[in-house]
Amino acid sequence: MTLHEWAHQHRDDLRQETPKAAAIRALLQVADRELRDAESVWSDDDRLEHAFAACLAVAALALAASGYRVRQGASAHHYLLVESLHHTLKLTPAEVKELQDYRKKRSRSMYEQVEVVTKTEADAALTAAQQLRDRSAMWLAQEHPDLSGG
Repeated sequence: MTLHEWAHQHRDDLRQETPKAAAIRALLQVADRELRDAESVWSDDDRLEHAFAACLAVAALALAASGYRVRQGASAHHYLLVESLHHTLKLTPAEVKELQDYRKKRSRSMYEQVEVVTKTEADAALTAAQQLRDRSAMWLAQEHPDLSGG
């Protein structure tokens, strides 16, 4: 399935939008800030939260560079952003599932229970977020050099 087909399938929750270099740069800055925050917090729950926020920023920038955004107020906003990575950055189903697992774990730690995230999970989420950020920079330079700022 192409990105366009996927977007059409989710047309109630996605909007087409002209890509803007400034918006892409801002989302890269958000991802970088979240990665720095993930490296500096004490709790494993918070490390995973910041790492996942970096992943969301990367997903949003890849979707924006591709001409789409998730509509504000859309149900399953984070779920859709993560799913979009299969169609934008070409993550494998296993990579998408890993990020969806972090999304679920983050939700549990924020809304249901403390200390549900292990050090191993938090470290893995941070590594995945760093790799996703690097992958997005290469993808932008290759697929959307006019938006990459470099």
